[in-house]
Amino acid sequence: MKTTQINLYEFDELSEDAKSKALNNHNENNDYYFLEENLNEYLRQLLEDNGIKGDAKLYYDLSYSQGDGVNFEGNFEYKNIYFDISQEGRCIEAQFDEDDELKNDLIEVIEQDFKEIYATICDSVKKNGYSEIEYEQSEENFKELCECNEYTFEIDGTMRNF
Repeated sequence: MKTTQINLYEFDELSEDAKSKALNNHNENNDYYFLEENLNEYLRQLLEDNGIKGDAKLYYDLSYSQGDGVNFEGNFEYKNIYFDISQEGRCIEAQFDEDDELKNDLIEVIEQDFKEIYATICDSVKKNGYSEIEYEQSEENFKELCECNEYTFEIDGTMRNF
């Protein structure tokens, strides 16, 4: 049998290069398990804050690439008008009685207002998601995670947990 002794260090004891290696390895292997739940909760709060009732199904891609973003679908009530959002936010339809012309003009205004709120909410959820990802990837957060979980490292930044 061969015995090898390995010196282990806390995150703060590592060189800047070793800290960078440890942080990069953490970020590459992070699945952001918390993100979906947090974004859904934030979306529910924004809907409530804007007087929109209904259950949303959230879709998002926050990969820092062209075409990423946030949208949601579902059936909603806003100012006593019902809206159906389908096809991942691409189709927003108001449901109302088309026989009342005076009401139709008002409904068009409410529908436009709803569409603007929808876009604002999607943008807010996207920004919130990126903020959460950036914090999760920060050295400050990783340092706190290491302290709470008593993570140890080899001198080169390789994590060792027994």
